[in-house]
Amino acid sequence: MTITREPTTDHRSITPRGTPAVEEFLSQPVDHMARLPWPFAEGHEAFRYSVNVDQARVPRRTLAGEWGRHVCDLGGAEYPTIMAERRAVLDADPSRVKVLPGMELACWDLLLYYLRDLALSYPDVLHLDEGVGGDPDAFHWRNDLLGTDQAFVLGNGSTLPCGPLEFLAREVPDDLLLVRERDGRLHFDAGAVTFAAAWSVSFDVGMDMYEIHGPVPRMNGSGMTARAEQFLRRVPADQVFRRVNWNVAASPTRKYDIALESLPAWGRDMAEAVQRGDAIENCQFRIELEHFIRLPMTGAVTFNIRTFMASLAEVREYPTYAAQLATILEELPEDLGTYKGFIDLIPDMVAFLRG
Repeated sequence: MTITREPTTDHRSITPRGTPAVEEFLSQPVDHMARLPWPFAEGHEAFRYSVNVDQARVPRRTLAGEWGRHVCDLGGAEYPTIMAERRAVLDADPSRVKVLPGMELACWDLLLYYLRDLALSYPDVLHLDEGVGGDPDAFHWRNDLLGTDQAFVLGNGSTLPCGPLEFLAREVPDDLLLVRERDGRLHFDAGAVTFAAAWSVSFDVGMDMYEIHGPVPRMNGSGMTARAEQFLRRVPADQVFRRVNWNVAASPTRKYDIALESLPAWGRDMAEAVQRGDAIENCQFRIELEHFIRLPMTGAVTFNIRTFMASLAEVREYPTYAAQLATILEELPEDLGTYKGFIDLIPDMVAFLRG
């Protein structure tokens, strides 16, 4: 069955609807620490990579607020700003979306999973109508926060303004990665990645997990990669899991896009901030909240990444957190600090956090 492409909206524009629910959502106070998934358990004084997964959709209280209630955290009042940066990246560099042959159906699977989850999580501002016109494959998506109004037929690419993976990437702040098994290993075979922390989706797509984690100290040799692969193989279809990773960004700004593709645009930020004398306070404590989902139609597994940031100045507003981060930075082994890219800044960061 063919349905009309209308109603539809330019997939680049962001024009929130002026509904009371939208106005309330976008009037939330901006507090980067309140939404930040603090990555260290109480009392922890050291960091090593681990398969630190737990159940998703379980809210976690922190000293500053709460995180983890939904699979997709839109970002509160900053959601349109985040999405404007994301869409600008996709407009300027279409290569940030990669889909290897055979992954097309998994992309539709991911799109439908997310839209359903979003409509349940934010029913006042996000809406998905199913079975439009009596066709079980016909859907109508409305995102009042961005002004999106799009009818589409599942599996029919001509009913979307772009591919299903890119369409989803233009609606959510998460970087989207899809993993499948081939040749006896799990491979990253599709993704829409605009906010990578100093890596490249174009370079990594098609790699298996051992190749991707090769540069990470202690991952492959310690058996961590093997355990992570086994975990992903066993993710059940009826449960969603998550883990938290962290870094201090190589750019002391709130730029989400610090991928290798855009290195010329941000590569001098730190050096220039050091020269100005405001680098350390503006260094961004960058948290990656990762979700793992086995998709219901194809069985493909997602590895999705939502990036949160708070400056070290904002972290220092919470002395318990500042002291813990300072202790962890002091103890961090040299190879991990070098890999994360901030080894030379550790003394200054520790001094600032303890100040």
